[in-house]
Amino acid sequence: MVEDRWREIESVFHSARARKPEERRAYVESTCGDDDELRREVESLLANADGADGFMETEIDGAAEFHAPSVPLGEQIGPYVVLEFLRAGGMGEVYKARDTRLERSIAIKFLPYALAADTVALGRFQREARAASALNHPRICTIHDVGEHLGRPYLVMELLEGESLRERLTAGPLPLPLLIDFAMQICDALAVAHAKGIVHRDIKPANLFVTANGQIKILDFGLAKLLSEPGNALQHGSPTTAAADEFTVTTPGSAAGTVSYMSPEQVRGEPVDARSDLFSLGVTLYQLATGALPFRAETPRLVQEAILNRAPVPPRESNPAIPTALQGVVLKALEKEPSQRYASAGEMLADLRRVSHVPNLRRRWLIAGAAALLVLGAVAAGARFGWFAAVPGVAELTPLQITANPPEDPVMMASLSPDGQTIAYEDFAGIHLRRIDTRETRLIAPPPGYCFR
Repeated sequence: MVEDRWREIESVFHSARARKPEERRAYVESTCGDDDELRREVESLLANADGADGFMETEIDGAAEFHAPSVPLGEQIGPYVVLEFLRAGGMGEVYKARDTRLERSIAIKFLPYALAADTVALGRFQREARAASALNHPRICTIHDVGEHLGRPYLVMELLEGESLRERLTAGPLPLPLLIDFAMQICDALAVAHAKGIVHRDIKPANLFVTANGQIKILDFGLAKLLSEPGNALQHGSPTTAAADEFTVTTPGSAAGTVSYMSPEQVRGEPVDARSDLFSLGVTLYQLATGALPFRAETPRLVQEAILNRAPVPPRESNPAIPTALQGVVLKALEKEPSQRYASAGEMLADLRRVSHVPNLRRRWLIAGAAALLVLGAVAAGARFGWFAAVPGVAELTPLQITANPPEDPVMMASLSPDGQTIAYEDFAGIHLRRIDTRETRLIAPPPGYCFR
């Protein structure tokens, strides 16, 4: 296809993506008019871009209109019996089914009829099966089988119960202990994929699923890139070059991935390695910690410009409860130059583990603080009821509120001074020493790289 034609397709595609979901179809039909080829190309690009929302995701924009359930319940597909329609997305319809041979519940993902003959979509679907089936890891969604039914390819996957991180984000930023736990799980899974020579290229909340027991599952390897020498470039963190067995779904004039989570090298259409996934993970962790993306703009083009040229606002400016050490991990992952990022997922995991040790220290302080409060309570009770010795009349106790912390920044430990005039308490900001009579307060802030939690 000539360059001018691709430029026209790209222009209509980006204009459609910049519009509200409910306005896109009308815009494409109006803009393309009688040019059926232009309309098909744009719709295919839109389906692939939106389809990155992946397996077991909430319906993408317009999904109900374009991908209504098409497989009847009770349909027999080889050894599988369809039980329930789960949901649809730009790149697939997902059904719950029963494997009659092994007597287990599984999920079947069908490529939509509209894309069954699309070579780009079919290539992505096959790539997802190859990449995921090459990996055997508890935090990567397992592919059990592949096949074709009435001309439509399908994947048989493990059935997951839970929600994606995108769905969980609707309630706001994640609690920090949970965020760090999820981040370590994702790094662990990426380390395995990268060691096998597989770069995911579309790490984002929609492709990270949380099961009912809190386990992360990485989904949708449809944009995965398979490298010819997994042992060299990925382990040493050096860029890779295109090879004969390198798979890509990048169409002329566009880049593979989801714009807001792309690394700078993805935006530029350059070869990528494991460090590109770590940049996307940095974007994801930033969003999970603050509730906002680090690179925001009104159009995809402006988002790409921000990724290339704008430094992200430090996440602690949006959420001061974020530990300084965790902020450092996120910002290092978001470095523009790959050589300035973590060289591997294992290196990033090591830093996250160091951050995760801080809550263990806090728990020890909490235990010590609780013990101190119990002792103080016993002393007060003994004085009140004359357990130790006769004492002058004890004044009536009057409740007095000393702190007013919000739920997201709770008081985690407190202790009263021996003279009863000062209370020391701990929250995410540090240790506070407050006079009870004057309310005068002095803050002991944590040193750089440490937090009281």
